[in-house]
Amino acid sequence: MRPFTPAALSGWEDYPSLEALFPWGSPGSKSNRSWVSSPSASVLARRWARVCAEDDPEVKPVLFKETRDRRLGTRPPHLPGFPHPGRSMEREKGAEPRIARIALRSFDRQWLIADNRVLDFPRPDLWESLQPGQIFLNQQSSHEISGGPALAATALVPDTHHFNGRGGRVHPVLHPDGSANVPTGLLRYLAAALGLDDVPVHDLAAYAVAVAGHGAFTEHFAEELLTPGVRLPLTRDPELWSEAVGAGREFLWAATYGEAGTPPGGPPADGDGVGFPPGDPRQVRYETGIGSAVPDTLGYDAETGTLHVGPGTFTGVPPEVWDYEVGGMHVIRKWFGYRKASPTSRKTSPLDDMHVTAWPREWTEELIDLLSVLRRLVDLAPAQQALTTRIVGSPVITVAELTSAGVLPPQPGATRARRRVVLEFGRPEES
Repeated sequence: MRPFTPAALSGWEDYPSLEALFPWGSPGSKSNRSWVSSPSASVLARRWARVCAEDDPEVKPVLFKETRDRRLGTRPPHLPGFPHPGRSMEREKGAEPRIARIALRSFDRQWLIADNRVLDFPRPDLWESLQPGQIFLNQQSSHEISGGPALAATALVPDTHHFNGRGGRVHPVLHPDGSANVPTGLLRYLAAALGLDDVPVHDLAAYAVAVAGHGAFTEHFAEELLTPGVRLPLTRDPELWSEAVGAGREFLWAATYGEAGTPPGGPPADGDGVGFPPGDPRQVRYETGIGSAVPDTLGYDAETGTLHVGPGTFTGVPPEVWDYEVGGMHVIRKWFGYRKASPTSRKTSPLDDMHVTAWPREWTEELIDLLSVLRRLVDLAPAQQALTTRIVGSPVITVAELTSAGVLPPQPGATRARRRVVLEFGRPEES
């Protein structure tokens, strides 16, 4: 049974699509070789040193994993913000790669060699758009989704398979030049319809994840989402808008590990993370040590709320956290799959066999953060469902109205990234 009442005044097709509201989109960064990403930055340094040191002309291309777009002799332009030497990888002997943190999968932050010589399709516009306040919204654009939120968010450059391991479409909130990635006039129209002085683009992003970033939305619109692409019911009620924006800011704060949005109760103190403070009954407790060996098993005891990572145990993990999924991707299992003794990721080079030899303490801390993030989202979901139920049953702003006002469809060129234009003497001018 659908969780929302069927009293909507507008049908699915009357809701504007996410790609109409945030028209510039991208498939996400695509490397086409798995050895360039890892949960461990030190492993990437070892892999880089190995391929750079190889002199055998038959072995080196296999280690590198040559493709049509990247060969050892390729000399592409550098990624914005991540310059590399002008020489090709064939002549590279350096032992220190440029490494950046990325969003490899939903809620899984990993490391990437941010060097355009080893990335087939890194989507330079995405990298150029990295800036304070940037948020990347991500939806499944090529497959139906079976459960979990219909919309994900991150403050890191997302991998092409970030949403659930099966592709997706990334919609940055900001263009590389810092302007809002929305159709001309949309924010003014929303402000007038809601009776507000203004609607910042980050409020629209928060509203979007509040409405579509929970499993009840996906369940209710299961038939509609058989055709990929999220549509958003835009309420006309300023009270509902405000409540949704508040919930969305909390969602963004948790989903981005504190990089965006607002935590419950307002801004955190310096150094506060997404974990729960000591004494909070929701705090994840690391009861039994994992040890130095990298474990190969993951288990869960629903009766005690205990997560087992090899010999290690984490308590305070509700079943809803353990079961959390994004588009059919079980988040905790996927996270562990990249870090277990025998990783399950697809191998593209012998370099993929280079892993950590001992479980890093940082991974334990990351797992506690992940469990805390999922707990916060699980706790927030009922409020999101209640809000979405009220929004779906209330008057909304339709595609027809936005079209009549000249806001939709987005103007020509709106689907392309707006970049800073550098004039003479290197002075930037907004494009």
